[in-house]
Amino acid sequence: MTVNDKDIAISDKGAKILEYLESGKWPSHVTEIKKTKYPIRAYSSGLAIGETQWYGGSAKIRYVYTGFIARRTKDGKDSELHFRIYHPSGQFYRTEMLRKILDFSDEYGLGLIEVIGQTGGMIISMNPERADEAIDAIRNLGTDVGDTGDTYRDFASCVGPALCEYSLYDTLQARDHYMTYEPIYNNLSNQLFPFKVKLKFSGCPMDCARASHRADFGFIGTWEGSPDVDWGLLQDKIRKDDLKIERLIKECPSGAISENRESGGIKIDSEKCKKSMNCIRYAFPAIKPGKNRKVALLAGGNIKGRFGPKMGKPVSILDDYAQAKEFIMKIISIWEDGSPHKDRIGDMLFKSGFSKTVEAVSSSLPTEIEGHPTGQQRIIASAVLTDEEREGYSKWVDNIVKEYGE
Repeated sequence: MTVNDKDIAISDKGAKILEYLESGKWPSHVTEIKKTKYPIRAYSSGLAIGETQWYGGSAKIRYVYTGFIARRTKDGKDSELHFRIYHPSGQFYRTEMLRKILDFSDEYGLGLIEVIGQTGGMIISMNPERADEAIDAIRNLGTDVGDTGDTYRDFASCVGPALCEYSLYDTLQARDHYMTYEPIYNNLSNQLFPFKVKLKFSGCPMDCARASHRADFGFIGTWEGSPDVDWGLLQDKIRKDDLKIERLIKECPSGAISENRESGGIKIDSEKCKKSMNCIRYAFPAIKPGKNRKVALLAGGNIKGRFGPKMGKPVSILDDYAQAKEFIMKIISIWEDGSPHKDRIGDMLFKSGFSKTVEAVSSSLPTEIEGHPTGQQRIIASAVLTDEEREGYSKWVDNIVKEYGE
């Protein structure tokens, strides 16, 4: 098969896939994309061979260092420039703002936008020749380009108390607080760091913002002690067969729940409770998070890093999310001064020793480091060994070498 025959075969296969995606009674994204000037040929070719047809490209916009993504197709026939823009906390857009963004996209792009990604909104396929003009226009809308490069990425929060009954602190306010914190705000679009920095805010241990594994600094709502139980409502649910005690006991990962034969209900051991929220999701509102609300601070999480994916490790239990500001800036300073390019904060903590590094700046936290959350199952899980585990395995290996070496 010649190169031309191969291209024709790919084109034909891609066309058939697009035709399939436009079939059926539901609205098709392909039909909508065809209404724009988006290079649908590149999209269909990628579907046909099962891999993207885009390579990373380059672009230069005066006085702007982050917030745009340039790329070109592998055959060099198409190129595009995307603008990432900061979204509001919880991604709550006023319809007026959405209309302005759509009008902007019609004027400077293809009329295609993305507003639901955790990495901010996106204006898809801008006209590169009008990029300088577009920067001024997007700022006049009340937002700005941002969220690419070796800088602060757009911070993400779950919807928090706006829509969720489980939220244990105001995640929207917390995100706004850190986005406008002067040392951060003044450097949102500056390429300062070895790699990107992410902050995420989840209102409860269900972690809808994925703060435990996708953030350099994660904030997760939690509480001290046992869940709060409305015993009358719980008994009523049991009598009506709306919930089963056996399931509550079985699905508690730490075995904190047991049957109370005297009352016909349950007992919860506060020392064993891991805050998994399995019982709360099943029995709510008869079982709710405890009243002594806190915020768990984690550090070092990332999906892509030099040493592989890492869950965030627990640092401290906070009374208020704002208490972590000084600690965060000190950790960033250590990372910025001594880490090579493309090392995430989690990589630095892994190499230097998590406990050693955190304890060196622990005076900036409101509580002693011993106050870190040791019981939260979602928080303590990690793809990387703790310092104590590494030391234990090292001693084990030394003993083996000593035993068999002799």
